[in-house]
Amino acid sequence: MAVVRRTALEPERHVLHLPYLWRAALAAAVLVVSAVIAKQGVPRWEESIFRAIYQLPDWLSAVLWLPMQLGTLWAPFIVGGCAWLAWRRWRPAVGAVVMGLVAWWAAKLVKNAVGRGRPANVLTDFTLRTGAPREGLGFLSGHCAVAFCLATVLSPYLTPRKRIVAFALAVVVAVARIETGAHLPLDTVGGAAMGCLLGWIWHMIVGVPESVAHHGWVTPGRRPRVGASEGSI
Repeated sequence: MAVVRRTALEPERHVLHLPYLWRAALAAAVLVVSAVIAKQGVPRWEESIFRAIYQLPDWLSAVLWLPMQLGTLWAPFIVGGCAWLAWRRWRPAVGAVVMGLVAWWAAKLVKNAVGRGRPANVLTDFTLRTGAPREGLGFLSGHCAVAFCLATVLSPYLTPRKRIVAFALAVVVAVARIETGAHLPLDTVGGAAMGCLLGWIWHMIVGVPESVAHHGWVTPGRRPRVGASEGSI
């Protein structure tokens, strides 16, 4: 029986990876639960966590500023461009841009639906740091939604170690948003859940590399030729 071997330059087939369905369902559940709690106000345990993080040294704000930019509106374009340069695959590149922007604007819709204010509007007896936003709504964090969406979109193309780094950076964004006084902890949890949900929805729509379904990451050295199709879902 003939054995068909795939060359290093041959485009890899993309498939529907069913575990993403369960992960998306879990993220949706976390988003709904956190939104319900946030809509009712600020629980004491959440306020305690906020104050513990907010009381970290002021100099930490300068350290966290740069990684926090991974949650800005421009981050999807930068990450998408880097993804294309790294892998020459349209799925992570386009996914980073499209879903990153969707996360940013979807966060605004959820903010209006929940209607919980920022820490400066819902808490008392603390000094707001310079530059921290006073106006607007808090739940959920658009920065966290974008950062976690980008990490999720890129995750199938990263080695396990780099995947940990990607999500660790997203966690840093969440901590930074609390430390600066822009968001409460549940705001960041809701943003993270929405970002992961959108990222996994993207993978369910366009498919993931076949090697991800078997090994958990893209097989090193297997990348399509420039201009070549990546294969069908």
